[in-house]
Amino acid sequence: MACKSVDRNAFFLSMTIFGSGLMSCVFRVYYVKLFLDHYNISQPWFQFAQVVYLVWNAVNDPLFAYLQDNSEIVCFRSRRHSILYESPLYALSFLLFWFPWGQYQSHHWLIGVHLMVSLCCYDTLLTFVLLSYCSLFAEISKDLDYRLTLTRYSKLSGILASCSVTVVEFVSNGLDDFQAFQMCCIVIAFLAWISMHFTGKYVRTNPSYRYEKVTAMNKDIPESDAKSGTFGQPGKQLKEILTGDFIAVVATNFLQILHKEYGSNFMVIFGDQLIPAGDISDVTRKLIYGSTAFLPTVAVLCLSSVVSQYGYCDMIMWTYVINIILAIGMFVIGQSHTWILVAFFIIDRCLSSYIFSFFNLPLSDIIDRDQEKYGRKTPLSSSVFGYNALFTKPAVSVAPMFVVAMLNSYGYESLQNGSLTDAEHECLRNVMFNISCFLPIILSVCRIYTWSKYRVRHSHTKVAKHIET
Repeated sequence: MACKSVDRNAFFLSMTIFGSGLMSCVFRVYYVKLFLDHYNISQPWFQFAQVVYLVWNAVNDPLFAYLQDNSEIVCFRSRRHSILYESPLYALSFLLFWFPWGQYQSHHWLIGVHLMVSLCCYDTLLTFVLLSYCSLFAEISKDLDYRLTLTRYSKLSGILASCSVTVVEFVSNGLDDFQAFQMCCIVIAFLAWISMHFTGKYVRTNPSYRYEKVTAMNKDIPESDAKSGTFGQPGKQLKEILTGDFIAVVATNFLQILHKEYGSNFMVIFGDQLIPAGDISDVTRKLIYGSTAFLPTVAVLCLSSVVSQYGYCDMIMWTYVINIILAIGMFVIGQSHTWILVAFFIIDRCLSSYIFSFFNLPLSDIIDRDQEKYGRKTPLSSSVFGYNALFTKPAVSVAPMFVVAMLNSYGYESLQNGSLTDAEHECLRNVMFNISCFLPIILSVCRIYTWSKYRVRHSHTKVAKHIET
């Protein structure tokens, strides 16, 4: 892409994805492994922390979304100001995971508190920043082609951000050099803050969505309506948003996040057990783990023109069918073929992350349709994405809770203590392989059903993009 052809607005918007991606890639790949294998957290504390995280993860999104859509405070209502002011705290919250609060003894209660506090703080700031990003994505333009342009820029930023996993893997030697890992995380947090700062300073949206204009509109609302809206408005907004199409998107997105988080959290753990050390070198193994962070983004970029031509609805459906075929094929072939297993891990990880990248599009279409249907002057962008998160974010906790409970029932905790017999270890590896094959099949069948209920198709409004000057 020539420098002169760079879209300034799309570039600055994508910097939030770059900054957030730097941190989230490392978070997803390492936090479960760190607390299970390095800190040696007990299963009850791990599950309790995940339950607290699940509840807070679900509750804070609609709460913050309503605040962003209805507040007259500039750091809440203005999307770019939310990113500008909250991004430093977001970067600091990322660092909470990687610095222990003392000399941890195995299964100590403080490890569980550390995990619980870190997860809640991190998700709070992530929610503030990424709700604002999603709202900016929807509010810059209603044109599908331009939204795909925004997606391509964001995916390019995501490719660069995903390299953080490869860098961390080599520098820390797979968490063996923990101090090097901590230093990498500090650098990543600083780069992430600087990147998101550019979005907060320079992104421009449709003039009708500017903070000053929205505030003026709110002042025109009759006082009686404003008072009645204090308690009634959230319920009214939820009723308008909760359509059959919205429920179909949310249900599919929930299952998609389950698949995505399972792959992010457990590929390294499963790969270490199922891929024999003698079959591939340590360098190759690190490259494989790192590649799964950026290859889904490459797929989005390569296929975005296909999505533009045939629509995201059909592309999503066919991807689920392919997922089922590949998983059945892998189960039939078996786990003894190392490179086929490696390819399956990479492709499954790519498919789960690739599809997740397009879920801003149906949600943006729902925002456009509801704004026209109810005659709103400004869209409820944050509320739509917030209520989507209310129902889908629990999947982030459900995935590790479910898989860890299943692994521990087959002796994974004993494996960490070195007390697992060879027969038990082989049984545990078989369980890991079966999960790798059957979980994608079950989730894909369910997603095919839920996605078939989505009816907002070919509804994109072709309008010229309006950029704030």
